[in-house]
Amino acid sequence: MNHCLIQAVINSAPQMRYTKENQTPIAEMIVNFKGLRSEDPTRDLKIVGWGNIAQEMVNELKEGQNIVIEGRLKMNSVTRKDGTKEKQPELTASKIHQISTVDFSKSDKKENNESFENKESTKNSSWDSSPLVPEVDEIPF
Repeated sequence: MNHCLIQAVINSAPQMRYTKENQTPIAEMIVNFKGLRSEDPTRDLKIVGWGNIAQEMVNELKEGQNIVIEGRLKMNSVTRKDGTKEKQPELTASKIHQISTVDFSKSDKKENNESFENKESTKNSSWDSSPLVPEVDEIPF
């Protein structure tokens, strides 16, 4: 199973294009994400969305936003101008979650936290926290 979950910042706003055959919308954007260690450099990753996800990307996302992306990761082999081949990662998005920031520097921190929770609940975000692998007690052999 290929399922990735990445927190990133949008580096370039989503751009829309359409397939030739049935005019299915496809959106592409570049995001940056940090490495695991503080000394690791940030990396770029191409994100692709198809159909409804593509429409949502173009309508709701903009450069500089913090997001969490769920999807399938693949490696593309690209031929450079000098003839050498390079592998580039690409994530096909299945869900994108926007991350809101809360300013806790104001005097009433509790009020800020409640407004953040209310804002998040009204978005109807469908975060699925169930495990990816079912928990089974029996040994399958």
